[in-house]
Order: sequence, then C-alpha cells, then structure tokens
Amino acid sequence: MKNKYKIVRILFAIAVILFAAVFISLDYIVMPLYVQAEEVVLPNVVGLSKDEAIAKMEELKLNPILLSPRYDTQVPIDHILFQNPSAGKLVKVNRRVYLHVSGGEPLVRMPNVRQKTFRDARVTLERIGLHIRSLDQIQSELPPNIIVEQEYEEGTYLSKGDSVELKISIGPRVGMIEVPNLISHSVSDADKLLRRNNLNIGRKNYIESSLLTNTIIDQYPSEGFLLSVGDSVDIWIAKSR
Repeated sequence: MKNKYKIVRILFAIAVILFAAVFISLDYIVMPLYVQAEEVVLPNVVGLSKDEAIAKMEELKLNPILLSPRYDTQVPIDHILFQNPSAGKLVKVNRRVYLHVSGGEPLVRMPNVRQKTFRDARVTLERIGLHIRSLDQIQSELPPNIIVEQEYEEGTYLSKGDSVELKISIGPRVGMIEVPNLISHSVSDADKLLRRNNLNIGRKNYIESSLLTNTIIDQYPSEGFLLSVGDSVDIWIAKSR
C-alpha cells in the first residue's frame, strides 16, 4: 500500500515539473518571440484591383484573404471595396488581412415577357431595373399589342439599367387564314371545312386506331395557326387494326 502512495506522489511531482517547464517555455521563449516579431504598417489597398492588393500585402509579408464579392455601383468589379484591419494600423507580419472585393453593378435576370401586353412587359422590366431600348412592330398570329420576341432569352444576366429590344405584334398579315380544328372530323368533312377557308388537305398519314375509320386523329399545323390562302394542312387518319 505504501508503495502505491509513493508511486502516486512521484507521478504527481513529475506532472508538476512538466507543467512548470511548459509555463517557463511559454513565458521566456514563445512569448518573447511573438512580441519581438516584425511589425509593419498596413497599406491602403482600397480601390486597387485584387491582384494589385494581394501583391502589395504579400510584399509586406501579410496574409491577404479575399472575401465573397459584394455588388457596388461605385467601385469597379474585382477591385477592393474595403479592408479589415484598416490602413495605417501597426500589425505583425503574417497577419491576416480581409479584403472585400467589388462584384461591380448588381445583375438581374432577364424575365420572359413574350405574349405579355406592352404595358405588362414594360412594368415587368422596369420593376427589376431594365428599360426598353426599341420596340419593333411585326406581323404575327398573335393579337396586336402583344410582345412576340425579346432580344435576350429568359434567365440571361444583365446589369441594372441595361436596355432591351422587343418586337410587338400588329396582328396577322392581311389575307392570312386561321387553321380550323379538324380533329374528330371525318376526312370528307375536314376537306369541306378547309375548302371553305381557302385551304387544302396536305399529306394523309394513316395510323391504326380503335377510333372510327377515316376519323382524323391529329393535324399539322394545329388549330389557330395562321396560313396563307391555298396552303395545306397535314392530317393523321384512323384506320382499323
């Protein structure tokens, strides 16, 4: 039992000695080295490009850390917005310096304004900071005053304040004819319907179907499409299995 207590006392004494050695090392070796480390004055890199800022920091043995871009209308893209710590402070070499980079002007995504009225399209664009640069009028199967085409596809990134070109419908060309619905009609009825509208039956395609023979299953162009006088409509016709 006495031997056991003796071993415990010895281990305790060793632990105390080790702790004292670590404390003395920190106090007389590590801390003096830290205190005596070279110090430099932080330069001002705000407004510089990120490459110039990094080079300037590394030249002074500092550790620049680039942070996620922030949109800014005043500072050009990829230039430094601000730094932390700020310029003029005395810091030790290898100190981390956080650099906030400008993402330039904020970007917006082009919305889809096709088939909207001109008024709705303008409101949609202006709400996100875009403007209409020009508005061309074209003939189309859409009613008048409806947007037919847009310069940029939906989802394209643009800068706020950018302008876009739109094309607006003035209605169909004079003399164009709207394709009637032929589906579920017989071939003979469809032929009469097309002739009344100055159109013709085009290619006939036969498909096995449970529907009544000679019933039209599908058509191209579809109902509502605009064709010129004398144009043809292809049809798909049911035939017995």
